[in-house]
Amino acid sequence: MKNVSIHIKITLFIALFLLFTIVIVLFLSMSSSSKSLSAATDRTLRTNAQTIERAIRSIMLSGEAPIAVRTIRSLQEIEGLEQIDLYRTNGLTAFHDYETLDVVNAHQQAFKFRKTPRITKKELDTPRFQNIVNEKKPIKFEDKQNQYLEYYYPLKNESECQMCHGTSKDTLGVLHLRISTAALNLQIKKAGFTLSVILILAGVLIACCLILFLNRLIVVPLVEIGSIVAQVGQGNFDLKVEVSRGDEIGVISDQINNMVRDLKEQDRMKRSLYLAQEVQQNLLPHEYPRSDSLEIAGRSIYCDETGGDYYDFIVSDSDEQQRIGIAVGDVSGHGIASALLMAAVRSSLRQRSSLPGSIGSIITDVNRLMVKDVEESGQFITMLYLSFDLAKKSLQWVRAGHDPGIFYDPHSDTFEELSGLGIALGVIEDWKFEEYSKISLKKGQIIFLSTDGLWEARNDQGEMFGKEPIYEIIRKNPSASANEILNGLFKSLDGFLHGTKIEDDITMVVVKIIK
Repeated sequence: MKNVSIHIKITLFIALFLLFTIVIVLFLSMSSSSKSLSAATDRTLRTNAQTIERAIRSIMLSGEAPIAVRTIRSLQEIEGLEQIDLYRTNGLTAFHDYETLDVVNAHQQAFKFRKTPRITKKELDTPRFQNIVNEKKPIKFEDKQNQYLEYYYPLKNESECQMCHGTSKDTLGVLHLRISTAALNLQIKKAGFTLSVILILAGVLIACCLILFLNRLIVVPLVEIGSIVAQVGQGNFDLKVEVSRGDEIGVISDQINNMVRDLKEQDRMKRSLYLAQEVQQNLLPHEYPRSDSLEIAGRSIYCDETGGDYYDFIVSDSDEQQRIGIAVGDVSGHGIASALLMAAVRSSLRQRSSLPGSIGSIITDVNRLMVKDVEESGQFITMLYLSFDLAKKSLQWVRAGHDPGIFYDPHSDTFEELSGLGIALGVIEDWKFEEYSKISLKKGQIIFLSTDGLWEARNDQGEMFGKEPIYEIIRKNPSASANEILNGLFKSLDGFLHGTKIEDDITMVVVKIIK
């Protein structure tokens, strides 16, 4: 039922509910009808028994036994009555011989009663019969299997009968009626069938009305809302749900309209972020500096669309100087604000680097400008700035609150940190940054620069990447190119994270001395 539309679900629910209701109503109705018809039949039997009793008693008062016989036979022709018997208290049927008729005719002068067919002599001497005689109460017996009812009615010696039967209070006889219930059951079946047809037609009509009503009330608005949501999901944020109602669907429609407006604004912001990301990516180096003495490779990945990590290559325009500058920075936080500050630092550093001065004075001047820009925001940026003098095969660096660079010498298999004093840019305006140097660079030596997002990266177990994997990869790949070492580091990081999203920007730069 997961992929079935709500229209079909409502239709099935209504159909099943009405079917269940019809079955219950039919059962109760047929049960009630059966009880009503049985009660009506019982009343009819009682009335017939009383009528027959009075007819027989009236006839017997005048001693007209043949008339009583004919009366009983004529009553047997009543529909449903299968058998009528009149028993004496000894259990034998009355009027089974001509004895009474002969006595009556003997006293008649002008008119003689003719002899009618006799009633077959039968005997009924059962506990039930004796109970009727003794208790003087009528008894009804029902045989559902053979579909008939039997009624035993005691004939008491009333006052009008005492002329012939004396003053005894005994029962004179028992009247037995038997009626078939086959016709009654057929009537019940016909009534049930008719009622079933009526209820089914009424149920179909009610179901159609309910389905149309619920379609108009629920399904149609939901289909419209679903269509709008589907189009919004495809990026069309100019739509609006046109359902003006005061119920829950109206509330949902208003909430969806509000959501679409918010999504439109978020989409606008997202597009702006993508544009900012594109701009920031364009600010990062697109190619590495070409040099016969150095191999350089670098890359930044951001945890958001934009970030605060930064790296740049600054090549001197003067052929005499033959200098290549490398800057790696990390702006506090990440996102749009950090990206803007990163762009400002990049611009200031590039502009100042084009002017004469040592790298210490360059970073000092950039810091003075940064303090004025960020003094009210509380932001800052850490930086490690390196300058390679290719002619003298020397390295100078300034550390502005950034993690030290890693210097690896494969000849002695030793690691050294490019450390030094210095605070983050944008903190103290008049801070003077010192520069440090390293001379006699040799072929095969490797310098690695990074932001703290690398070794502070955590996997799904909460473990940190650390610096040991960095040392291990660099030590095991002394003959690899700078780009191969960089790719190896990123591959190791991906394997460690196992798809876990990074929480901070990560920047890596690898420099290898090849001459």
